[in-house]
Amino acid sequence: MSTRAACLVLVLLSLVPAVACSGGGSVSGAIPGVAEARAQRDEVDGAPQLTSTVSVRFDRTPTFAPRHVPFASLFELAIPGVAGGPDQRVLVREAEQAQDNPRLVALSVDVVVPQGTTLKIARKAFQEGAEGDIAVEVKSDISPAAAILASTSLEITSAGLIDKGTSPPVTADDRDPAAMRLALDRHLQARGSSAEVRAAALARYDTMPTSIVSSPKARAALAALTGTFAEPAIDALVTDKNCTGKPAALVAFQPPPEAPELFARVTFTKDGSRVVSLSPAIEGEPIERLMPILAHEAIHCDAKAGRFEEIAATAFDTFLFLQIVAAEPDLARGGSPLARDLNVDAVAMVNSGRKVPESVGVLQSPGVRQALPGTTSPVTSFAELVANAYGGLDTNESPEEPLAQRYAATLAGIAGMEPGAVFDLQYLDELLGRAMDGRVLLAAIGALGLAAP
Repeated sequence: MSTRAACLVLVLLSLVPAVACSGGGSVSGAIPGVAEARAQRDEVDGAPQLTSTVSVRFDRTPTFAPRHVPFASLFELAIPGVAGGPDQRVLVREAEQAQDNPRLVALSVDVVVPQGTTLKIARKAFQEGAEGDIAVEVKSDISPAAAILASTSLEITSAGLIDKGTSPPVTADDRDPAAMRLALDRHLQARGSSAEVRAAALARYDTMPTSIVSSPKARAALAALTGTFAEPAIDALVTDKNCTGKPAALVAFQPPPEAPELFARVTFTKDGSRVVSLSPAIEGEPIERLMPILAHEAIHCDAKAGRFEEIAATAFDTFLFLQIVAAEPDLARGGSPLARDLNVDAVAMVNSGRKVPESVGVLQSPGVRQALPGTTSPVTSFAELVANAYGGLDTNESPEEPLAQRYAATLAGIAGMEPGAVFDLQYLDELLGRAMDGRVLLAAIGALGLAAP
């Protein structure tokens, strides 16, 4: 036999193990390679679910060995543990080989599958009696942190976060124009504002009419909205660029008429101009906690308000507060009634979100049964929390507010969405969820001291 022929025989013999029979007379027991395993979160009517489908694509049509166990039991997932903890073992509920493409096997699991997940396929799936597993990395568009946010409500770990405490006293600096200008500049720097935004905000402060906004602290808080999505609130209050066609008559620290227990309230003069009354109890608060209040009250331009309007206005002020505490975490602490209310709303927003459950929102998130876990509150969403607070309103509907639409238009640009009806809670829920920066959200969660159960 020639050397060339001998080599050919050896090559042929080397292929024999690959086509040997497996136990039970099955066809080849060769184990195919996995070209890709990719997880996709399931959706129903456009709403994300707490289940996933993992599509496993083999590099060739697999031949499965005879089995005496359910097909699904041959697959399982190992999901990375929280904070370096042990992996979570997840069993497959259903496994099905595609009829039109036998290289594909679809696995149904009852979790949101994140990046870093490993798929384990039992070798006995292909070779009867074989031991061990094949480990394959699962591709996913969802991070481990996002999977946690999408699947459960975060708990408050610090009781002080929601203690009412007492309002800070008013100091001489609170009424000193120079001190408040310095506080404004410090806030802008802490927020990482550009030189252009800082210059614009300080110019707003310097030129704001004291006949309308007499308090330097209120002027500083209003000017601090420069560079945020709520910046249009400034002109809406101090100019005629609002639905009344008139500047506000007054923005001042004074007891809200007929409702002194409120932090703020909008009323109207006889000629239809607005008066924004800020409770004297919050005058000692830092300007950062007053910013959301002013952003909220500026929305109320007409004399008609429904629950959906209040939900939207509170959602915007809470969205702004989350951005503020992400930059200045100490603002989540302080133990004052205002800090408590802002924190409670922030926690509820983090634990809400139907359309983008791993972000924020206003509607109930899948898997969340309590928006404020660890408390006695039974509310399931941010919207329910706010609606309960405004139970005295006799209607859900009210006319659209132009300023709320301007807020929404800015956020829609960030979110890559078309403008929509801002008092439509489904639209608002998706808008806020898509507009929230993930890094800002994680920083805010850290500031609020929230943790997975």
